[in-house]
Amino acid sequence: MLKTVTLCAAGDLGVECKKISTKNAGVVKLIEKDFGKKSDVVQKWFDQAEINLAHQAEQVGLFEHSVMVGTAREFIIKSVLKTILPPVVHVGSGKVFDANGMKSLQIDIIIYDSRFPIFEIEQGIGLYPIEGVIATIEVKSTITNKSLHEALDNSMSLIKLTPGLEPEHLSRFGARVKDLIEKGTPRKDAQQQVSFELIPATYIYAFNTKMKKKALANSTYKWFNLKENPAVGDNGLCAVLPRVIVAGCSVGLLHDGYCKIDPGEPVVSDWKKENDSKPRHIMSFWDTNRRFSWLMIHLIHTVCSRVGLTHALSGVKYGIDQYLRIDDYFEKDMDGKPAWHNLW
Repeated sequence: MLKTVTLCAAGDLGVECKKISTKNAGVVKLIEKDFGKKSDVVQKWFDQAEINLAHQAEQVGLFEHSVMVGTAREFIIKSVLKTILPPVVHVGSGKVFDANGMKSLQIDIIIYDSRFPIFEIEQGIGLYPIEGVIATIEVKSTITNKSLHEALDNSMSLIKLTPGLEPEHLSRFGARVKDLIEKGTPRKDAQQQVSFELIPATYIYAFNTKMKKKALANSTYKWFNLKENPAVGDNGLCAVLPRVIVAGCSVGLLHDGYCKIDPGEPVVSDWKKENDSKPRHIMSFWDTNRRFSWLMIHLIHTVCSRVGLTHALSGVKYGIDQYLRIDDYFEKDMDGKPAWHNLW
């Protein structure tokens, strides 16, 4: 069963952001201050990993603005992804394609189900069928308004690809839709949700930026509005936008069915004054003390939801979200802090 977490955000659209240092030492000090407080085993592991990764990144110079993208990408792959993802997952870089001959733009990191064929030119670089792609990550050493838009374009290029489904399994698609309808979801929304579940999740990660949460929110908002009919559905699910954007000491979270973003009644009321309906899509941005953890938590959920954690003999499906506790992590890291909200 998919666990959904409602994250209640403080502040209204347009709240001034507080200026904070992006220096690594300050971030580590804030995390270490939290570390050791009452927390479960996995939260403590994430906190300790956050501290270790921040120290490692500083040692190899990833918090400097002159770092090459390749260095940043290799660090994410070796020090982050390979420490948390199951062995069935393959990590590569290149382009994604479908059976119709359509290709994505160049993708920095492709997280791939290794049970599918891999067409690599050399180790970790190649072409990857859309059916096996679980998620993608655009990695930047330093992100600017221009490079953020480029990363968003690269991520968006995946949704034009069409995964192939075996005819005998189309009934499972229908069964999933029927199950959602029986639980009270309108038919159109149910169909859109199941389609959304088949689309790879996208993420953007940048070590440095001069952009604070307000600038990140505004830049993302402008990019989205420049796209022609970018919305996927009317049920709050949007495959066009990344699930998580991390840039320096700011994080953006998408209302995606796993994280349910509640911007608060004042923000929604202001939206309704200028629009005839409730917002279809929400992405909110906060300052954060944790660089890697938001990426890791959401990515673990995405990967485990895709590859499945089923007991072979009994057919029982194991859950993993109870260990991630994203709601507790939000409360510790961002609850009560001002946020910038993008509503569409």
